Amino acid sequence: MAFKVKRLEDIEREKSEEKREKLKRQITEDARDVIEGVFGGPKKPNYKKTPMDIFWVITKWIFFIILFVFFVNFILGNIWLLKFFIKDLFGIG
Repeated sequence: MAFKVKRLEDIEREKSEEKREKLKRQITEDARDVIEGVFGGPKKPNYKKTPMDIFWVITKWIFFIILFVFFVNFILGNIWLLKFFIKDLFGIG
């Protein structure tokens, strides 16, 4: 069997190449982390949603829907009352 003889210079060169590649990977990962931090990359939730969280989300949605219906009803009701009183007071229509 013939073994490949490595010189000390070859070993040192391979080690320096490995260090350089490792440094490149670390720099790339660090740059990627910074870019994600600046531009708001995908965020992983820190906790699992509980049923109480889901309940509050549904409650908020229902509240906003009821509030929206109330304001639409208020605006349309005022328009109807305005038309009614204009007809009644001025005899128009």
